[in-house]
Amino acid sequence: MSIEDVMAIALSYFLGGICTGYYLVRIRKGIDIRDQGSGGVGARNVGRVLGRGGFSITLLGDALKGAAPILLSHSLGFQEPLTAYLLVSVVIGHVWPLLLQFRGGRGVATAFGGILALDWFLGAALVGTTILLLIFRRGVVLSGLAAFLLLPLIAAGNQSPGELIVALVCVAAVVVVAHRHHLGGDAPRGGQ
Repeated sequence: MSIEDVMAIALSYFLGGICTGYYLVRIRKGIDIRDQGSGGVGARNVGRVLGRGGFSITLLGDALKGAAPILLSHSLGFQEPLTAYLLVSVVIGHVWPLLLQFRGGRGVATAFGGILALDWFLGAALVGTTILLLIFRRGVVLSGLAAFLLLPLIAAGNQSPGELIVALVCVAAVVVVAHRHHLGGDAPRGGQ
C-alpha cells in the first residue's frame, strides 16, 4: 500500500466525520443534536428537531458523503482494493468521527451512498432486500440491518471481487455495532 493510498483512506475517514445532521442542527438551532431525541446525528433524529427539510438534507448529505470518495477514486483511476477500503473508511468516519469525540451517526445513509456509487446493483439489492424483509417483518431498523448482513452474500452470488465482499462484511459489522441498542445491547446514546 502506497503513501497515496494511506492518505486517501485517511481523507475518506475525515470526510465521513463531517456529519451533515450535526452541523445542520448546530447552524440552525445552535444545539448539539446528540443531546436530543435518540442522540444520533442521522436523518431520523434531525427530522425530530428540524422537520422534513432537515431530514431530507441530512439523508442526502450523508449519502453523498458516502458516495464522494468512491466516485473520486473511480475518476482518478484508483484500483479496486483501494476503493473498497475507502467505502469502509468513510462509514467508520461517520460512525466514529474524530472531530465529534467519536460520537457520530449510525452509518446507514453513508454506507448506502457508498455502496450505490461502488456498484448500483448492490445498492438496489440493499433496498430491495430491506423491502422484502419488511413484508415479512415490520421493523424497519431490523430489516435494514438484516439486509446489510445479507449484502456480502448477494455480492458473492454476483461474483463481486473478494475485496469488495470483505469491505461489505466490514461495513455491515460497523452498521450493526452502531445499532447495537436495537439488538438488546447498550441504551440509546440520548437516553431514550
